[in-house]
Amino acid sequence: MQVDYLTLERAVIASNVYSLFSLGLSLTYITTRIPSFAHGDLATVGAYTCYLTILLFLRPLGLPASVYVTFPLAALAAGLVAFAVYNAVFRPLVRRGASVTTLMIASFGAHFLIYAVLAILTDCVQSRHGIIIRNAQLFQWEYVWPGTDAMMSTAINSTLALAAIAVLLYLLLYKTRYGVIMRASVDNMQLAKVMGIDIERVFMVTWLLIGAVTGIAGIYAAMIFPLTEELGWFQLPVVFAASIVGGLSRVYGAMLGGYLTGASMVLGGAYLLAPLHVPLEFQLVIPFAMVVIVLLLAPQGLVEVIERALARRG
Repeated sequence: MQVDYLTLERAVIASNVYSLFSLGLSLTYITTRIPSFAHGDLATVGAYTCYLTILLFLRPLGLPASVYVTFPLAALAAGLVAFAVYNAVFRPLVRRGASVTTLMIASFGAHFLIYAVLAILTDCVQSRHGIIIRNAQLFQWEYVWPGTDAMMSTAINSTLALAAIAVLLYLLLYKTRYGVIMRASVDNMQLAKVMGIDIERVFMVTWLLIGAVTGIAGIYAAMIFPLTEELGWFQLPVVFAASIVGGLSRVYGAMLGGYLTGASMVLGGAYLLAPLHVPLEFQLVIPFAMVVIVLLLAPQGLVEVIERALARRG
């Protein structure tokens, strides 16, 4: 069978996007014990910030119009939105002892609020500046490596971005004092409180990180999917699948789940569904079939299976 390099590039990009998405979702679940339905909107905020920064500021000022110039601002914007959602919605409800069901419904409310704000912003920008946001894509401002095209460069750059974020997250969690405090707070909240750790402050900082990582994921998502108010929302089912496959309560399990899910969707669609003349819309069956199998055989995710196997060998 002839190798289709374009399909492989798409598989790599999708895997990186879903890994970045899932990293943030796992941190969300660890801190609030719920999978937030507003998580995808943080990615949309990051993508919107990138697009509008390029068109309203960088290009008019004659500055380099690159998505990577906007990374800090996009991460900050998504981080601040995540920070606001935690403080305005989840933190008060958790203090009052709200159930998981209540928190999940509240996350739906947060989703629709962010969605509405983005929809209003989209119409305002179009009416005042003549800039059409809906269905735009960010790949035109991607850095293209010599000897490659935009798709291959996106595959390379998204891989480098994921690797850099994973390394920085590892250094933060395992090589800094604050990381020790953060992990202690997550592992045993009551003991951490007894030791004088400000749990709520730790979680607020964590939500800033959640937003920053997810905002960057949104930029890469807008390179392969149309940019709309529902960019992140449409990807959320697959992100849930990736997080569950890898292990919802495992930060680095999210990366494993993201790669398995992204690769299986793209490659399965191209080499399994297409030859059978099955519409590619049905490629969602592949990751959710993986979810069912994992929940039946390893409810805590594949990372726990790997950890147990390594423990037996040790």
